[in-house]
This record gives sequence, structure tokens and C-alpha cells, in this order.
Amino acid sequence: STAMQAASPAMETTRLFSLLGVGIDSLEILAYVIMLIAGLSVFISLYNALKERKYDLAIMRSLGAGKTKLFTLVIVEGLVITLIGGIVGLIIGHLALYYISTQTGQSADFIQALAVSPTELLILIIAAAIGTIAAILPAIKAYNTTISTILGDK
Repeated sequence: STAMQAASPAMETTRLFSLLGVGIDSLEILAYVIMLIAGLSVFISLYNALKERKYDLAIMRSLGAGKTKLFTLVIVEGLVITLIGGIVGLIIGHLALYYISTQTGQSADFIQALAVSPTELLILIIAAAIGTIAAILPAIKAYNTTISTILGDK
């Protein structure tokens, strides 16, 4: 005879996560877009660095470095940049999640801030692949450098 209503915690939790599912999916799509933009950023930075270092690369070629060595150098540079960025991003994300979980108290006990998920490793692998793909065009440009033309422009 009261105005109270009984609620099942399991049903309400399921309903809450179904409502949050759309937001989580949106954040996942946003993360993929950010990864794509980061790959484009790596491409642009490698391309600009290649233009600035074309004399250095030509000198390396004249001192005996082969075309494949320059190609590999630029690919590895793109891979290292994205791996470092991905690892730093994961560390910052986990630290932020840990901070959030400590500030919310017992209401967010389900947050495991320091656990590394296998999907995070997959994201790191995808980021490395994006960095490698972004480095291919600058690497091809480094591979096709002609020593005489570049050093003659100086």
C-alpha cells in the first residue's frame, strides 16, 4: 500500500549498460577516427621531415648508404613514432581512468584502471600498422632520391 516500487539490480544494471552502449560505440568510432587522423599526422610529419633532411639523406647515399637502407630508415622512423605515441597514449589513458576511479569512490568498483586488455594490444598493433603505412610514401621518396640533383641545388 506504499508508493515505493521494487527494482531488480540485475535488470536495472542491464538496462543502464544498454543505454550506455550507444555512447560507448560512439566513443569507439571516435577513437578510430582519431587513430586515422594520427596516422595522417605521422604521414605529414614524416613527409616534412624528409623534405628538411633531403640533403642529409643525399649525403648518406654518397657515403655509401643504399636506397633500401634509406627506405628502411624512414619506415622504422614512422613505426617508432607511432609505437611511442600509442604506448604513451595508453599509459595516459590508464592513469586518467585510475584517477577517475579513485575520485568516484565505491560507485565505480567495476573500473579496472590498471588492467591491460587484449584489445589495447590490438589497438597498439593497428596504430603501428597505420604508422608504417603512413611512412611508405616518404620512404619511397627517400628511396628515389638522386644524389646529384639534391646536392646540386644546395
